[in-house]
This record gives sequence, structure tokens and C-alpha cells, in this order.
Amino acid sequence: MKSSEVRKAFLSYFAERGHVQVPSLPLVPAGDPTLLFTSAGMVQFKPYFMGLAEAPAKRMSSIQKVFRATDLDEVGDTTHLTFFEMMGNFSVGDYFKAEAIAWAWDFLTNVLSLPPEKLWATIYLDDEVAHDNWRKQGVPEERIIRYGEDQNYWFSGDVGPCGPDSEIFYDYGPQDDCPSCEPAHDGHRRFVEIWNLVFMMLYQHEDGSRSELPTKNIDTGSGLERMSMVLQGTQDAYATDLFRPSIERLEALTGRRYGDDPAVVRAFRIVAEHSRALTFLVADGVAPSNEGRGYVLRRVLRRAVYFGRGLGLTGPFVSELAATVIGQMSDVHPELQHQRTAIIRLIRDEEERFSETLRRGIEILEQTMDATSGKTISGDDAFRLYDTYGLPRELTREIASEKDFAVDDAGFDTAMEAQRERARASQRFTVDEMDAELAGALAAQKSEFVGYEAMEAETTIVALVKDRRSATTVSEGDACGVVLAITPFYPEGGGQVGDSGEIATPDGIVAVEDTQTVGEGAIVHYGRIVRGEVRVGDSATATVDAGRRAATMRNHTATHLVHAALREVLGTHVRQTGSLVAPDRLRFDFSHNSQVSPEELRLVERLVNAKVRQDVGVSTRQTSYQEAINEGVIAFFGDKYGAEVRVVEVPNGVAFASAELCGGTHCHHTGQVGLFVITSEGSVGSGTRRIEALTGEWAEEWAAAQRSRLHELTAIVGGGPAEVVERVRSLAGEVDQQRRRLARLERDQARGSLQGIMQGAEAVNGSSFLTARVEAANSEGMRELADGLREQIGSGIVVLGALLDGKPAFLAMVTSDLTGRGVHAGEIVKQVAAVAGGGGGGRPELAQAGGRDASKLDEALELAGELARKSLTSPPGASRVASEDLSVNKEGGNG
Repeated sequence: MKSSEVRKAFLSYFAERGHVQVPSLPLVPAGDPTLLFTSAGMVQFKPYFMGLAEAPAKRMSSIQKVFRATDLDEVGDTTHLTFFEMMGNFSVGDYFKAEAIAWAWDFLTNVLSLPPEKLWATIYLDDEVAHDNWRKQGVPEERIIRYGEDQNYWFSGDVGPCGPDSEIFYDYGPQDDCPSCEPAHDGHRRFVEIWNLVFMMLYQHEDGSRSELPTKNIDTGSGLERMSMVLQGTQDAYATDLFRPSIERLEALTGRRYGDDPAVVRAFRIVAEHSRALTFLVADGVAPSNEGRGYVLRRVLRRAVYFGRGLGLTGPFVSELAATVIGQMSDVHPELQHQRTAIIRLIRDEEERFSETLRRGIEILEQTMDATSGKTISGDDAFRLYDTYGLPRELTREIASEKDFAVDDAGFDTAMEAQRERARASQRFTVDEMDAELAGALAAQKSEFVGYEAMEAETTIVALVKDRRSATTVSEGDACGVVLAITPFYPEGGGQVGDSGEIATPDGIVAVEDTQTVGEGAIVHYGRIVRGEVRVGDSATATVDAGRRAATMRNHTATHLVHAALREVLGTHVRQTGSLVAPDRLRFDFSHNSQVSPEELRLVERLVNAKVRQDVGVSTRQTSYQEAINEGVIAFFGDKYGAEVRVVEVPNGVAFASAELCGGTHCHHTGQVGLFVITSEGSVGSGTRRIEALTGEWAEEWAAAQRSRLHELTAIVGGGPAEVVERVRSLAGEVDQQRRRLARLERDQARGSLQGIMQGAEAVNGSSFLTARVEAANSEGMRELADGLREQIGSGIVVLGALLDGKPAFLAMVTSDLTGRGVHAGEIVKQVAAVAGGGGGGRPELAQAGGRDASKLDEALELAGELARKSLTSPPGASRVASEDLSVNKEGGNG
């Protein structure tokens, strides 16, 4: 049975039993910031299970796209995947264990025609109801296995819905490696889990206790890939029709056959799986970055590139496989075809960047291993490879393991945490940094926000924060945080900065500088007591700075307009990836793979200002999250949405309309934005661009400043404003001519320097060697100098030494004809550096090293000359032994 037939059969079966088909969520769950990715089919049903929202139906079914980064390092075997599709049927307070078990059995045995004797069931230890229902289906006692929480209990996280489950396994038959195998035995090939039935009826709290959910629910999940594997008679997911097109494309690209040898098979699987996952991640708005989801995407791509290189692939092959995935799966997932160009371009750009990074990172890693006395790469070195050269620890570990090296993970974690501490130093405190009393107090608070309707409110102080601890009173001069029962202050969120203003009590005044949400709903007003003192329980008048709020509202409404205009000009692949909405400016980050041209920027600006001049109303409304998504309202990855959401809309009329989920404050009419100007556009990472812009009086001041600069420039270069460009262009031409003359002079001087150094070359057996002490600013300068010398020397060995920051540095280069005879630059430079108390190494043709004792630089170069001469006079293949013997003799002489 083809995978497409499995999809259709599943949805049809449950539709006949009253299940409403619910569309798949994106891989980035917009409504649940606790999840990095949509990691299970139940993610969108969690609010219904918890009673936080009313479900669209009591019975539902879906085929959910899923991504699990936790399985990344496991990919390469027959069953583990990062991206897969999860078939599921769900009940919210309707049917329970009896129906879920009966329908699963009926579907597997009668619809899919799986042999009943091949199916096993596992249940939670004391779940007699599940046991009895499996017996009713005819499953014999010996194929119903009981396990504890580690096997048969499902949690949606450390906190959230949970419950016992019952899993269904397919039995491939006895295996030699585990004669008495059972479903819980991981790592063996006899059993594969094909369906999990979760009896979702409890809620786990932060302290580990559990309470009953409002209803008893059913949450099931069956992996399409594993089900297809069983139905297509294989134990290898990559042999199914879901992966065959990618495997065949890899065979064509590499000239190898899937199954040639275990290493090739593993590499094929990793590249095929990761290419598919990348395609879906990019389609759902994930862009490469160094944190969060973007970093996971980058890890996946880098792992694919690394294993592809092991197959001999050098060009942008991942993007080619992405095109194969799009062609294969667009009929079921049309979003792939809609974004085909953007997906392929982003993957190709990131792939090409990393190919160069990988080359340089592997080179540094090899040098590090050559210079390491033991067999462990230090945590500091591993972190430097990650932080400076972009080599993920996981990739460092895989490359190092091929040479029997380990990575000091504890040291890496220490270095990573030190960097995080530096980043956290200037940030505000979080719940984790509070004392227990304060954390408990804030967890119990939920401030009522009334700032959409009012800029002032009568309220009560319900909590105070001082020095990250709970306080009952704060006095004049104290920095503090104030929690109010009711507040008009908007807390920072959705890119919009928090409000400022004033809180006045009968005995004191708080100047509020910022407003934030802490915990689940406590709004904390950060500021300082400027008069008197305030106490918990005081009545208060809270007043927002109206001018600052109005300026912020202008910029927030403008971000919605610029988002819509960008999608109109560049395409619907554009998605907001971040923003800053402040009183004095706005910053808008969005997904796009190339520079926005000046013409495109000008068109975006014109469209926004046309909408501003139209002065249409900006409206808000409340609706359910699912209804909003079904209407096409834009939601933002990572933002937190409840069951009820707020939609901010700007109607059509001039060029475009806008509808987004947003909790921020906005202008009532677009005309209040005043004027919109884009001040800059640029890249902030692979596949992500940034626009910075101004509105209102800030835009007017910017325009006036630009006009003033133009007049100043006109006075300098002469003529009128219309002639400035031509006059500056002429001056630039003259400067460029002078620059070219200077460059020619520098090249002539460099040639003279090279010729001077070359006079020290010594010819031996048709080749030459050259050792020299040189002046260089850095290691790159030494390398450029050595490149020039190698070109002139033809066949030979070049060893250079220099003092960099007061310490000796060495570089050795060997021409390719001599590396074929066994001459190795890494071995030469390692022994040379040892004279100066250092070490290093590298490839046969290029190697670098450093020392500690600057006084030994010339002595080290003397040894370099002897090693080079010995290498050129030794018979082919004997150079390594000769150099090692010479090193021993040299050290003995020094003693």
C-alpha cells in the first residue's frame, strides 16, 4: 500500500465515525511558546484537553507535520527521523478506551489487512480496562505486555496534560541478536511501534502532582513512515515510497548504490532525511540563525552537508534534493510548491556559506588534533570551533571520533554557560532568578490589562519587588517593581516595548520606566520611587505617558503596513521573523533570501504612505485561534496565543489589506501614522533581512536632516542639488585612480620583497627549500607571503617564522609534487615549533604552529632548514622517518 493510500484510508475511516478533519499546524507552533517545534499531533488539541478553549468538534482527526530535534543524532538507522507525519484521531470528552482500542484494531486488521498474529499491545501496569479491551479484540494474553511510566505513560511536557497509554507494535519475527525479544527492547529489529493510544485524563503540575482534566480524552498518534514501512514489507523507512525519490536522486548524484556498504547507507539516509526536514522547516518559516529554531535548522543542514561530502558531493546538493522533495510531496503539501523558489534559494545560500565554513573549520580542527598530546579535544577548543568557525559540537564530535578523539563536553558546557552569563548580565531578572517567596507571589497574580480602552486606571498595589525579592514597602530613591491588580500599562510583547508613566498612591509616586510580564500573567512596572513610599495594598492611580504611547502606536501600526506591503512587492513567502516597536523607531525582520533593491524599497515605502494617506480605520476583533488561521490571518511563530485571539485589521482600498494576530496597541486610523520613511535595509543572517524605519515627527526630523546634509554637501562640491551626484561621482573616479596607482606601487614593492627573500633559496635534487624570518601583521599575512613564494619556487619547501604579538609563529608549505613523495608540512612545522616551546600541525601541503619562547625563533628556523634539506635528499617515502630521526638528534644536541 502506497503512503498516499494510507493517508486516504486513515482519514476516510475516522470520517465515517464522525471525526472532523483538522488541518496540520505549521512546524512552528504559533500558539505554544513552550515548544520549539510542533513535536506531536496533539499540540493543537492541548487547549481543548485542558478546558481552555471549546473544541470545534468532539471527534477530530489530523495528519500532522512533526519535527523532533531530540532524534537528530539518531538519524542514520532504519527508523529514526527528525521530520515525519503523524496520523491521529482525537476525542475531547466523548469516546474513551473501549472505542479507541476497538477502532485501532479494526483499522489495522480489516482496513490495512495486517495479520492479527503480528500485532502486540503494551499497556500501563495497572490499566485493567485497556487490558480487557485488548482481550475483547482477540489479542492473546502473551501478546499484551505491561510496563511502567518509563514505557507506557505519555507526558506533553514537564507541565501539562498526561495519561497512561497503550502502544501497538508490529512483530517482524524472531531475530538472532535477541532471541527472547519484547517490545521494550530498544536497539533490536524485531518490533516497531506503529500506533500509540494515549488516555489523556490528568494534568501534571510543576511540583509533579497530578489532577484530573475537565474531561477524559483520547490522543492517538501513528507515524505514516513506520506504517508505510510495515505495509510495504520492509524494515527500512528509506526503502519506502516516501524516500525512494530522494535515494534515487542521491544515487544519480554520487554514482553509488544505496546498500553498497554500511557507511554509504548511513550517509544516504542522513542526507535524504535531513534534506526533507529542511524543506518543510523552511516552508514553515524557519530561517538559519545562531539560536533557537534557526540554530536547529542550521545543525540539520550542516550535518547533511558533512555526510554528503563523505559521499563525494561538493556542489549545492541539498538544495537539489529539496527540489526532489517538493516535486514529490507538493500534491499533499501545496505550501511547498507555493514557496519552491524561496525554499531552494535559502537552502542553497546557506549550504554554500557552510561549505566554506566547514572547510575552514575542519582545517582548524585537524590542526587542533595534531597539536593535542592526548586524545581529547578540550572544551575551550571545541567551543572556539563552534563560536568562531560555526562548527557545531555534534559535528566536531563526529569528525573527531573518526580519529578516535573525544570532546570534553563538560568543558564545552562551561564555556557556553560563561558566554550566556555575559549575555544575561544586562538583562532583567526572570522567575528563575527570584527568591521562592517572590516567585510564588507573582505566580499567583494575574494583572487585568485595560490599556486598550484607557490611559489611566484606579487600581491597587498587589505586590512589590525590591532587589529581586518580595517587599511590603519601598521608599523614596528605591528601584522597584510594582504589580497592580488593574493596569493601563502595556507590558512588552510582540516586539512592542513596555509603557512608561506614573503610579501615584496617597503617600508616594513611582516613576515607571518599563513594563514587563513576569510568570503567567503578572504585569510588573519597573521604576523608582520619586516621592514618599508605597506599600502593598495601597490604592493607586496608574497613568500612562500618553505621548510615548502614541508614538509607539504609530510605529506598531506601521509594522503591520510594511509587512503587508513587503508581501505585496516581494511575494507571500515573506514572513515576519522579529520586530522592535519603540516610540522613536521601528525595526522589522523578515524572511527573504536576497537584498531588497532600491526600487523595491521605494515601492514598499510608497504603498505604506498611500495607505496612510487613505486614512482608513484600524479595527480589532476577538475570535478563536483556529477560525483566525482558517481565515488566513497572519500569526507569528513563537508568539503565545490563547483560545481567544485578537485580530488587528486594515481593510483594502489602496494596494493591499492587512490582518494579523496581535495583542499590541495601535492607531485608530492609518492617517495617524503621519509619514513613513525607510532608513535602512540589510541582512541580519542567512535568509533574513531587516528594515529600519521612522514615522510621524521622527520621520519629519530625519527628512529635514537629510535635506540639511544635501545642502552642506552642495556647498562643499559646488553647483546645485541636482548636480551633486555627478560631481561626487567625478571626485570618486579621481580617488579610484589614485587608489589603483597606490595598489600597483604596493604590488611592485611586494614583488621586490619576495625576490629579496627568494635569494635565500637553496636548490637540492631539482627542488628548492627556503627558510626565512619575515615581518607579518598576522597569520593570514604569513600565508599570503608563503603563497607568493611557493609560486616562485616551483618545486620545494617553504618555512617562514615571524613574531606575532611577541610570540613565535611558524608556517610551512610543501608543493604537491613533494607531498606525493611523503614530505609533510605538518610534521615539519610541529618539530620546528617544538624548539620554541610550542606545537601545531596541519595538512601535508600547509601547516601552521606557534611557540612560547621568542628567543628561539632563529634556532627553530635553523632546524627547519635541516629538516627541509634532509627531506629533499631522502628517497621517496623515507622523508617522515628521516625528519623524526633528525628531530631526536637535534634535541639531544641541545641537551
